[in-house]
Amino acid sequence: MDDISKDPVLDRLDRLTEMVTRRLDKIEERLRCLEQDNGEIINLLIAVKAGLEECSGELLIDAEDADTDDAPSLLH
Repeated sequence: MDDISKDPVLDRLDRLTEMVTRRLDKIEERLRCLEQDNGEIINLLIAVKAGLEECSGELLIDAEDADTDDAPSLLH
């Protein structure tokens, strides 16, 4: 019987296994980067939302102040 380590089919399978393993490692690394990027995007969106809520609250207060300034005074 021939030595198994010299079998070309097994050698090819070993090379394919190594190639697939390297590609899976790269995919895993890319997924980690995407998760990090997504986390940063989510944090930015939360900050933008908070800023918009603050601005809209200020606009409502300004609008209420403008309405009370325009209202006729009963004391005159």
